[in-house]
Amino acid sequence: MTRSTRFSTAVRNNIVGLALLVSIWFVLALFFPSYILPSPVVVLAAAPSLLNATLLPHLGITLYRVVMGFVLAFGAGSVLGILAFTLHVTEHLNSFMVALQVIPGAIMGVILLLVLGIGNWVPIALVTLLTLPTVTINTANALAKRNVDLEHYLLSVRATRRDLIRHLFVPALIPTFQSNLSLGFGLSLKVVILGEYIGTQDGVGYLLNVASIHFDMKTVLFYLAVILLLSALFEIAQNFVFAVFLKKYFYPE
Repeated sequence: MTRSTRFSTAVRNNIVGLALLVSIWFVLALFFPSYILPSPVVVLAAAPSLLNATLLPHLGITLYRVVMGFVLAFGAGSVLGILAFTLHVTEHLNSFMVALQVIPGAIMGVILLLVLGIGNWVPIALVTLLTLPTVTINTANALAKRNVDLEHYLLSVRATRRDLIRHLFVPALIPTFQSNLSLGFGLSLKVVILGEYIGTQDGVGYLLNVASIHFDMKTVLFYLAVILLLSALFEIAQNFVFAVFLKKYFYPE
């Protein structure tokens, strides 16, 4: 599979996924009054009035929180996963991370709000804590499920530690890193919105809270559409990077 084919497939899959969601939304809107579930057509017609100067600053704040929280979770989770494998404590770490993952986001958000107060750190900390288990578990499990036959061969020919890292561990980690980016960014975006909904006075989550209080469903669904679009754009961008620069770790040249 060529780089362009892999990238075009990823773009097509994202477009198909968005189209399917919009189609389901359109069908469901036929069974509910517009003030409860406005159709995509109604939301699209209202979009120009909602794309105002107020949205962009809030959107920038949300993206800042998503990136900060996700970078912390991705970095810490990757390091913890690698250390767990190196120290042979993968199962123990996985059990701890599963326990952390079970804690409901709303409860953790309230606790963080009481500890950290209103501001950036509630959604950032919430993202880090709720995304960390997924990244850590995936990273540790990827190393645990490495190509054992290849490892035995490399050891039999007296491969150095550098050779093992280059030919065994890195190829096991790169696809997992891509999976962590896809899962982690989507989860981070949802968690930040939740954190802003609970404990901030700015960001897209805050705008959603205000719109929902006034039962302004057109605005609510418009913001949700913006979130979905951001997620799709990130997915396309990261697929482009992996398809162009890291293709050899997915398909043989």
